[in-house]
Amino acid sequence: VEPTSALDAHTEATVAERSAAVVQRDLLLREVYHRVKNNLQIIDGMLMMQARELSDPAARAAVMGLRSRVYALGLVHHQLMGSQDLQTFDVAPFLTELTSNLLEGGAAPGVTLEVRAKPIQVGLDFAIPLGLVVTELVTNSLKHAFPDGKGHIEVDLDCDEAGRVTLVVADNGRGQSDGAQAAKPALGTRVIEGLVAQLGGKLTVHNQNGSRSELTMP
Repeated sequence: VEPTSALDAHTEATVAERSAAVVQRDLLLREVYHRVKNNLQIIDGMLMMQARELSDPAARAAVMGLRSRVYALGLVHHQLMGSQDLQTFDVAPFLTELTSNLLEGGAAPGVTLEVRAKPIQVGLDFAIPLGLVVTELVTNSLKHAFPDGKGHIEVDLDCDEAGRVTLVVADNGRGQSDGAQAAKPALGTRVIEGLVAQLGGKLTVHNQNGSRSELTMP
C-alpha cells in the first residue's frame, strides 16, 4: 500500500495534468474561432471590393446581401470566442449587435429597430441558422416595408418552460401584396425555408398592418 503522501502527490499530479489539458483545449478552440472570424472578415472585405466595382444595382444589392450573411456567421464565432465555456453564449446581445449592423448598413434614417430577447444560452448549431433567419427577415423589412423611409421593426425572442423558443420579426410597414406572395420565391425566401427546416421549426407569416413572421422551434 502506498503511503498517504505518495497517493496525494499522485492525485495532485493527475489533477494538474487534466487542468493543463483543459487549458490547452480552450486555447486551441479560441484560436480556431478567432481564425474562422478573421477568414470571414477577409471574405467580407473582398465582397465589399466586388460590390464597389458593380454598376448594376441588382447585382450590387445581391453582393451586399451576401455580406450580411457572412457577418452573421462571423459574429457567432466572435461570441463563442469570448464565452466562458466556448460552447454556448447569451443570444440577447448577439441579436442586438447583429440587427444594429443591419440597420446601419441598409436602413433609411427614419427606420428604427428594437430587440427584446430573453438571455438564452445557445450553441453554434442553433445560433448560426437563427442568426441567418433574423438577417433575412430584418433585411426583407428594410428592403420592402418602408417606401417612404419611415417605420419600425421589432425582433422578439422568447422561451417557455417547455424549452420551446419563439422568434418574432415584425414591422409596421406596408406588408406584402398578394401578387408578391404568388410570385416565384426569392432567394431570401428559399434561404429562410431551408434554415427553418434545419432548426426543426415552423414559420407563420401575417401581412396585416405590416408584416409579422413568427418562428417556433425546439
